[in-house]
Amino acid sequence: MFDLKKRDGENEEKYIFRLGQAKDSGLIDMDWTELADIINKECRNDESEYRTEAAYRKPYSDAKRYYEAGVFGDYKDNDAYLEELQRQKQEIQKEKRKLFDERLDINRALRQEARLETTIEKIEGMLADIGNKRYISYSPITVESNNDMVVMLSDLHIGATYYNFDGVYDSSIAKERLEQYLAEVVGIQKCHNAESCTVVMCGDIISGNIHKTISVTNKENVIEQVKLACEYISDFIYELGKHFNKVTVRGVAGNHSRIETKEDALLGERLDTLILWFVKKLLKNAKNIAVEDINIDDTFTAFSLRGIIYFAVHGDFDSTNTNSVAKLILWAKMTPYCILCGHKHYPSMTEVSGVKVVQSGSLGGSGDEFTRQKRLTGEPSQTVLVVDDSGIKCCYPIVLR
Repeated sequence: MFDLKKRDGENEEKYIFRLGQAKDSGLIDMDWTELADIINKECRNDESEYRTEAAYRKPYSDAKRYYEAGVFGDYKDNDAYLEELQRQKQEIQKEKRKLFDERLDINRALRQEARLETTIEKIEGMLADIGNKRYISYSPITVESNNDMVVMLSDLHIGATYYNFDGVYDSSIAKERLEQYLAEVVGIQKCHNAESCTVVMCGDIISGNIHKTISVTNKENVIEQVKLACEYISDFIYELGKHFNKVTVRGVAGNHSRIETKEDALLGERLDTLILWFVKKLLKNAKNIAVEDINIDDTFTAFSLRGIIYFAVHGDFDSTNTNSVAKLILWAKMTPYCILCGHKHYPSMTEVSGVKVVQSGSLGGSGDEFTRQKRLTGEPSQTVLVVDDSGIKCCYPIVLR
């Protein structure tokens, strides 16, 4: 007698297939409606879950068709097929893992970006508070003339410290020399009755720590250097603003503000750029002072004064010889009237292929390890230009003793 009961360890699919095979072979004389009643009672505890005969008959018919076609027999003992299935399963698991890891990385990056934005907002808020207290708004003067001025701030090397036969310098002396420079600039403004002023920060504002000899002789670490530079330059520009209709500040980054070695440094990772950003936030209340963002890249900027094009670079990427000037013009896709630069620590004014090149000096002068080893001498200086519609009228190399 055929066993109609569901056997121990027999799943529902095997049970249905066994009953269907028994029906088709004549072992039992029952139709699918009768079989459905038996299957429901054996496999369903709740009558509300009972299924119709079609729910059992149709899957059995499909399974029978594949069974009789030999499909299951072909794959039953096929090791290669099973291995392929296992391999595909593993690949799917790997892809799922990769997707999970990528999702984690994306979420982590989003969290870090959110934290960074929050930090930047906090810094901006702190700088605004400092600016509100330290740099209060004032009423600019009104000047009418055909003259403007360019005030260069190059190679301040805030943080460098030396006291020797060749020269003396530290952060306190840097502050004193900037105050002296400010007085000289104000005197030139009165002499020429200049309307507006463009301050060009030509890089190497801080000493940095790009070489071991520099980091050893620095009085302040890089963070302290940045803080002092922001304070000194903001004070300088704020006071300057009281003597001109408008002061515009532009800047490029120098090699001493790199945060990595020369071989590993990225073009956009120079702290001079950060100093410019700090100064912009601090001087937000000064209505006649505009700190312009770098418009091309950190090492180059171009601007117009009274309709005449000027370039500003630091000088570590660009020299003052004919080939270097030609390359810069070709790269920038425009020809300037004048190129402003620093880097070499001495003032000069020359003309290369019809382009004027004005090089500003260093606030520290000579006395650091490099100048001593090379037997180089030079007085601390910065450069001021008086310009009009035709270009440069006067060039003042200001010696700061």
